[in-house]
Amino acid sequence: MRDVLIIGGGPAGLIAGTEAAKAGADVLIVEEDPEVGKPDHCTGLVSKSGLDSILDQVEPPVLDWIKGVRIYSPKGKAYEVMAEERKACIIDRTKFDAELMRRAVGSGAQVVTGKMYPRDINEQSKLIINAEGTKSRLAKGLGFEVPKSMPAVQVDLDTREFDHDMVELHTGGWAPGFFAWKVPRGDHVRIGLASYKETPQELLQRMLERNPNFSRLKGAGIIRTLYGKVVVGGPMKRTVKGNAIAVGDAGGFVKSTTGGGVVLGGLVSKIAGRVAAESALIGVSPETFQRKWRRSYGRDFRSMRLASRIFHNMRNEEMERALKVSHEAGILGLIAGYDMDLQGRAVNRLLESRLIRFAVLPFLRSLF
Repeated sequence: MRDVLIIGGGPAGLIAGTEAAKAGADVLIVEEDPEVGKPDHCTGLVSKSGLDSILDQVEPPVLDWIKGVRIYSPKGKAYEVMAEERKACIIDRTKFDAELMRRAVGSGAQVVTGKMYPRDINEQSKLIINAEGTKSRLAKGLGFEVPKSMPAVQVDLDTREFDHDMVELHTGGWAPGFFAWKVPRGDHVRIGLASYKETPQELLQRMLERNPNFSRLKGAGIIRTLYGKVVVGGPMKRTVKGNAIAVGDAGGFVKSTTGGGVVLGGLVSKIAGRVAAESALIGVSPETFQRKWRRSYGRDFRSMRLASRIFHNMRNEEMERALKVSHEAGILGLIAGYDMDLQGRAVNRLLESRLIRFAVLPFLRSLF
């Protein structure tokens, strides 16, 4: 009988395990893949401040430092936002996860890889943390709902034709209902998109062949193709069920705006690990987790969910005008100064600006 059993050895599970073990709990982390951090389905884009909050003083495994973003409108017009200093980076997820595992083991947690979770899971531990990601196998058995997600595909291209300090976002018909992205990864570039309206792989192929902004990449060899899901609905209404807690993608702890969840999911997982240990050792109610994460990050999640509903229901002509106005008014530049992982303040700044008039109709469409 373990104090805490964690299913999933991604960042959320490893961070929760580290915190629980540091608090004195007997922790077992079970990961079904042979090695943590592989396969790597993540773009790896995180804020510098967020990365510091996870790794403290350890030198981060950075592939590229990011200073700006280039946003393409539905008609292909580019709007650039550059920060004066490095505010984000692309991390090597394999090395990042390996560092998190080192910390978990160093804190006293046991990590087992290449093994599925035990069937008699409720008899093996006092408290369960579901960190299985988007697989949703364990979630259904524990009675959790499945976080809203959409299919995604990415390709790594063997090319040097990209800006090492710039991320690109492509809006409009290239990825209906979401957006496409292009991120540098040291010696190659990763391009991907997500959509629930058409097959992502067909959309990606079409974009690479027809989008003029990718003309320089024609003929570049494909290093690998990655398939996955992007969680877009935000946290579930119930992230605690009996003696089980859901974290990371399994709990919906991602940014609804982009689907990224390494940093924000990690911060919530710290709370989960501490509550799990207190529950197993001194009988604190697991429901404490629900209250604590809402108190700390509930406003950010609500703001991002609202922004996501507006963005995903924008028509191309509305997006075109909104980007033009925000660029001319300098709003995009102001947003670059906010934390890209805790986006609540940035969303509120947008809604207080002249862009609010572009949000009304998309928001109404999201309701009906």
